[in-house]
Amino acid sequence: MIAQTLQIGNLHPLVIHLPIGILIIGFILEIGFRKKPSDTVRDIILMVLGFGALSAIISLGTGWLLADNGGYDETLLFRHRWLAVAFTVLTAGLYFLKKSTTPMAKNLYMPLYIVVLIHIGITGHYGGSMTHGEDFLFADHTTQKVIIEDVDKALVYADIIQPIFDNKCVSCHNTSKIKGGLLMDTKENLLTGGESGSILDSVAPDKPSLLLHHLQLPLENEDHMPPKGKVQPTADELALLEWWMGHDHCFDCLVGTMDKTEQLEKILKNLEEDTSTRALIAKEVGEVPNTWLADLNGSNISASRLAAKSPLILINLFGRTDLTPGDFKALKKYAKNIVELNLGKTNFNDTLAPSLKPFKNLTKLQLQKTTIADKSIDVIKGLEHLESLNLYGTEIDNTGLKKLEGMPSLTHLYLWQTDITNEAMDAYASAHPEVTVQGQINSDIFRATKLEPPTIIAETDFFTDSLHIALDYVFDDAQIFYTLDGSEPDSTSTQYSKPLTITRSTEVKAVTHAPGWHLSEVTASSFKKISFAVNAITLNKNPNERYKGHGAQTLIDQKRGTVNFVDGNWIGFEGSHFTATIELGKEEQVSSVSVGAFSSPEKWIFYPTGFKVWTSTNGTDFKLVKTQNLGPEAINTNTKFRFFDLDIAPTSAKYVRVQVNSQLKNPEWHPNPGGNSWLFVDEIVLN
Repeated sequence: MIAQTLQIGNLHPLVIHLPIGILIIGFILEIGFRKKPSDTVRDIILMVLGFGALSAIISLGTGWLLADNGGYDETLLFRHRWLAVAFTVLTAGLYFLKKSTTPMAKNLYMPLYIVVLIHIGITGHYGGSMTHGEDFLFADHTTQKVIIEDVDKALVYADIIQPIFDNKCVSCHNTSKIKGGLLMDTKENLLTGGESGSILDSVAPDKPSLLLHHLQLPLENEDHMPPKGKVQPTADELALLEWWMGHDHCFDCLVGTMDKTEQLEKILKNLEEDTSTRALIAKEVGEVPNTWLADLNGSNISASRLAAKSPLILINLFGRTDLTPGDFKALKKYAKNIVELNLGKTNFNDTLAPSLKPFKNLTKLQLQKTTIADKSIDVIKGLEHLESLNLYGTEIDNTGLKKLEGMPSLTHLYLWQTDITNEAMDAYASAHPEVTVQGQINSDIFRATKLEPPTIIAETDFFTDSLHIALDYVFDDAQIFYTLDGSEPDSTSTQYSKPLTITRSTEVKAVTHAPGWHLSEVTASSFKKISFAVNAITLNKNPNERYKGHGAQTLIDQKRGTVNFVDGNWIGFEGSHFTATIELGKEEQVSSVSVGAFSSPEKWIFYPTGFKVWTSTNGTDFKLVKTQNLGPEAINTNTKFRFFDLDIAPTSAKYVRVQVNSQLKNPEWHPNPGGNSWLFVDEIVLN
């Protein structure tokens, strides 16, 4: 019987709102019909007040029973309880005053009604303070989220476990509402425990702790915590709590010092939050439709996502010499999403510089080898998120460098071969130690953290007689070593001293070396000798409309493509192989076929997986002379291009047919496995 009575008390949160709503409706009726009194209106308001008084009595009774459950602050409970009694009495008095016809009753009625409404607010405030805390009405209750950048360095209890308690437990176990006598807001209160003792202890040696016991009970069980109707811990949060308890609920341990399963490693890794500038921008901007990216790529603007499903965009216009304000206007719709812009070796100049203003979220801007001067810096210094700025080979001088003072996010600045003096660069670097300045002051101060490979310079990638090739490096005290036979160069290879002259197809590979430094990475360029005149070329299928270049002629125009795969020098095929048939001017001895291909897995573009070569003297009867299988590309995210050289036994032919095999589908390791992959080719050279 007692238990059933207490159950009735649980109805209090439901019925408490009835008298509030009823009395407010009654007051609205009073105001609305004050100038149009009638017996009907009076009877309606009287009935409303009667229901209000009755519901107030029911609310008072259920609240009184609920308070007997305990767990509330005694001072707040006392105030709320007796204010509720006063409210009930006043509500009943309001009813009888309305029913009375005496002048005194009429004079007291409306002032008392206003007092009752004020009383509702005060009583409700103390009730809310009991369940949600004394400062519930005015305090900021947003939970202070713990930011974890490196989970191995996080404190298990303070950074991971206590935030779970704060979100799922503290609402019922705080200083204003102490369910079961238990507080869960601090380490000390957890160790103290509640009416059943410490929740971190178990009731028996072979039993889980009280904390895990209550968490693991079925949701319908009245002892399950948090109770049904409250937000429950997620599966990951439960796993973290069990892991913490399994390590003797260590309060001072770091994540990196505690054993964990592979599954726990994944859960913990998911707690890490990227606080980089780009990550913060990604949270602020909207999605970019694939159709917009496709339209850009079809209009000679290379656009790609920073990562699969990322709203951040990279724009690559490298090498274009026909830029106009219209190109930047085409990007304006999603300018806030663009975080990287490559304008290297373009016609970008001070006149076009104002076009950068909409791109407020740029974090990386490449302007190397452009004709910009100090005027452009006035626009650039307004890019508050810019972290990396490449001014290599521009006309920026000391005045321009001075204008870069105060850029809040800048961390990398490239100033090779500018008009900035050594003294100015030195002064800037000293004043801004947070900025890595790479410039030609001297090799010791501004050398890169590792040696970069040299630059291979030639007028063209194709030649008919001979070709001169130069190798260059930004620092004069570095040595360059190279090979011409395809082998990997090192410090024992031929040292570069003067330009090279080649008379046959050659792959030049080179490295940079300096005393006390490791060798740079290898840089390589292929130069192809054109031995035969080509009459015509045909394809068995047309390339994709967006990447058609100049059709089949693209493969024999002796123009290499660049990393900007929409530069018009590549042709692309989606999810398919293709075959090209080349007709020579006359019958020749063919001994090799070279195919130039492009790879950028993040853009769904992969190298060929194999080739087949046929030859013919009449264009009708073809003989298979070469099959080469390469297999799918290994896991990588690099953007690159190269020639694939196929040696065949010297064969007399006027027609050569080359089949280039595609991977067809993105591999399993790709962010979008199973999607149609792309095959891009720029040249086919016969020798």
